[in-house]
Amino acid sequence: MYNIMKKTLILTLAALMTFSMSSLYASAADMTETSALTQKQKPSKKKKGEVKEVTFLVHLHCENCVKKVQENIAFEKGVKDLKVSLDDQTVALKYDAAKTSEATLKAAIEKLGYPVSGVLEPGQEHHHHHHGHDHQH
Repeated sequence: MYNIMKKTLILTLAALMTFSMSSLYASAADMTETSALTQKQKPSKKKKGEVKEVTFLVHLHCENCVKKVQENIAFEKGVKDLKVSLDDQTVALKYDAAKTSEATLKAAIEKLGYPVSGVLEPGQEHHHHHHGHDHQH
């Protein structure tokens, strides 16, 4: 009789121990899961504040146009940096991709009354566009 009791006690203890171990393990697993989650979120936070650059080709008439664009677009949400060139007819912008977009900025410039004729690709010079014809006279 005594032997059976002892066996049951040992089994119960063993069961309790594995239970407490597994719950410990489970909480440890939860912890690693949450740390994996926070690690996953970090890069996306970086992406959120990603600064992008865009150069719009804008038809600007004079210095006043340049000033008008500078004064208005500088206050657009998300704009970090702005360079307006009358010679190149460009508006170069650095902006926070989380707060605004190329389309929003283009619309903002056009709202001021300056048609945006396109986007200057990085590395492209606006002056030296040779579209199949050469300028040797």
